[in-house]
Amino acid sequence: MSNLEKFILENRADFDAEVPSLNVWASLDKHLDQQRPTVRLVWMKRLRAAAAILVLLLAGGAAGAYLTNQDQAVESLADMSPEHAEMERYFSSQVEEKMAKLAAYHQDGVVKADLKELDETYEQLRQELKDAPEGAEEKIIQAMIETYQTKVNILEQVLEKVESVNPTTINSTENEVSL
Repeated sequence: MSNLEKFILENRADFDAEVPSLNVWASLDKHLDQQRPTVRLVWMKRLRAAAAILVLLLAGGAAGAYLTNQDQAVESLADMSPEHAEMERYFSSQVEEKMAKLAAYHQDGVVKADLKELDETYEQLRQELKDAPEGAEEKIIQAMIETYQTKVNILEQVLEKVESVNPTTINSTENEVSL
C-alpha cells in the first residue's frame, strides 16, 4: 500500500467532516453567472424553429403535390396527349359511321349488347387509368385502344354479313333520303 492510500485511510473522517465555506460557494456562483450559457441555448432555439418551419414546408409541399396530382388524373385517352386524343376521335368517328350504316339496314340493335359490354370494359379501364401507379398507364392505354379496335372490328364484321345477305336495303334507304 502506498503512503497516499495509507494517509487517506487514516484521515478519512477528517475529509468527510470538512465543508467548504460560504465564500467558496459565493465565488463559484459569481463565476457561473459570468459565463455565457445562453449562446448555446439561443442556437438550440433557432435550430428548433428552423426544423419546425422545414417540416411544415415539406408537409405543405407534399400535400400540395398530392392534391395537384389528384386534380390532374387522367380520365381518357384525350387527356394523355394530342396523339391519343386524335386516335380516340378517329375510333369514335369510325364507330359512329359504322353504326349509322347498320341503322340504315335496320340492324343496329344486333350489336348494341356487344358494344355495351365493350363500353363497360372501356369505363373500367378509364377508372383504372385514374388510379394507375406511375408507369402502368401505357398498358391501360393500350387496352383502351384495343377496346376501340374491337368495337370497330365487330361493326365491320356485322356490316359485311348484313351487306352480303341484303345489299339492296341500303340503296333503297339512300334513294328515300335523296328524294
